[in-house]
Amino acid sequence: MPEYLFHSNWLDTANVKKIFLFFDFDGTLVPIMKNPEDCYLSYELKEVFKELKNKIKIGIISGRDLKDLKKRVSIKGVYYSGSHGLYIEGPEIKYINPDAERLKDYINKIYREVKKLNDKFLGMVVEKKEFSFALHYRQVDAKNRSTLKKLFSDIISNFNQDYIKILKGKMVFEVLPAVNWNKGSAVSFLISHFKGEHLPVFVGDDITDETVFSEINDKGLTVKVGYSKKTLAKYFIRNQKEVYRFIKTLKEVLNA
Repeated sequence: MPEYLFHSNWLDTANVKKIFLFFDFDGTLVPIMKNPEDCYLSYELKEVFKELKNKIKIGIISGRDLKDLKKRVSIKGVYYSGSHGLYIEGPEIKYINPDAERLKDYINKIYREVKKLNDKFLGMVVEKKEFSFALHYRQVDAKNRSTLKKLFSDIISNFNQDYIKILKGKMVFEVLPAVNWNKGSAVSFLISHFKGEHLPVFVGDDITDETVFSEINDKGLTVKVGYSKKTLAKYFIRNQKEVYRFIKTLKEVLNA
């Protein structure tokens, strides 16, 4: 089970100068909103990151489309990974997963079918991404959600399951290409690019962030936002508000 970060000796681990600090975005750097379009990095965090990126490397790893993620963070000189690691961009780095690229048309075909459900369910949002799409049902009336899930499942069953995978998040289904690559792969890619010289630190709240916890647990610091007995992270913080406390504390250590 994870240990509460602020009751641990985590600073002994993090007290090194070469750190690669990674974050998930929604639910970690920003609170989860009813409408995902309303999520932007706060001015306060942006200013802290602008200062920190001159001392350490920073990466934002999200399920959002890369272009959308960059717009919402809007800081130059940090590393961005969108579409659950399938697309990576940063200073002198650009990576697109080739298998995901090949399956784009197939995913788009499923997207067009799911989009037809929009007329039947008020509050349903289908978010198109470069390599995938997400069906958000947080704003759908609770009594209609099971019907929506059944219809979604029926559509998915008509397609080749070898080509797709379904991620279940918080009130969201995401349809992605079935490739052997995820957020954890993206973090390892970036760490390896710099010859493993940095201590990887990752903070995330989503089920998809478990791939990162699994990938770097034996070589870095892993922090889950929100307590869970099932997480692979070594540490947890209680909520999204404590993320800022974590970043601020790390900044003080690096400035010392």
